[in-house]
Amino acid sequence: MIVFDSDIHYQILHRERINNMVNVFIITLREGVEIAVVLAVILAYIKQLGQMKEAGKVWVGAAAAALISILAAVGIYFILGTTEVEGFQAILEGILKIVAVIMLTWMTIWMKRQGGNVGGELKRQIQVALSHGSVWTLASLAFISVIREGIETVLFIVGSTQGSSILVTIYGSILGFGISAILGYVLYRGTHRLPLKSFFTAMSVLLIVMAAGLLSGGIHEFQELNMIPIGIEQVWSTKGILDEGSLVGGLMKAIFGYADSPNLVQVVLYWTYLAGAFYAYFKPRKLQN
Repeated sequence: MIVFDSDIHYQILHRERINNMVNVFIITLREGVEIAVVLAVILAYIKQLGQMKEAGKVWVGAAAAALISILAAVGIYFILGTTEVEGFQAILEGILKIVAVIMLTWMTIWMKRQGGNVGGELKRQIQVALSHGSVWTLASLAFISVIREGIETVLFIVGSTQGSSILVTIYGSILGFGISAILGYVLYRGTHRLPLKSFFTAMSVLLIVMAAGLLSGGIHEFQELNMIPIGIEQVWSTKGILDEGSLVGGLMKAIFGYADSPNLVQVVLYWTYLAGAFYAYFKPRKLQN
């Protein structure tokens, strides 16, 4: 019986690790491609201008942003893992999830509205940086472009994979960023034309749905502390159809925030957020102006 129980525990733990790794992979793939595209545009334009001697400054800025993002992730994980103040961890986890949702939603919609202007704006900033001849001007351009996505990635990963193994997070990140780097190199070399618009649209829709689940999880953290009302404790139950403890249910929970027995406030906020975010994302340009 003890062996049986330990086997079940191992299977559940293994399943959760796979779910969290898939979650991290999706996040880092999307954000990593965005970083790769920005760096590819910067490096390709510098090459076009015959200023490849300045490429090192771009990598200095990008490396500094990556280092700060990693340190931020380590710091947040350390605080969450060592705090012993009752209720503080749940509050911090809830805040991180909600902040991650806000940042991700804003950046996703901002990128959509920028459309094809991002490349042109980057090129203008590169020309300004090269005209000033300052090491830090070009480095800061790369730094700002990467740190924005880096911090957003950290918050989203920490918010959606709390309780997960650090190694699982690292493996998922390496896989996601690794594929992103390959795609960025292909784009820089110009050997293939990548369908970036379709990619970003599909990934943005996926991340908005993931953010809705993250919002629901953040609200649940505060509900456990009785800081936010529950309303109706169980609006419906799909446990008999898809248990969130099953393989597929666990994957849906990790990625999309699926709950087989959600409460009223979670349901209302989940669908309200989805409706608002999708409207803002797909709103015609004429209405945006």
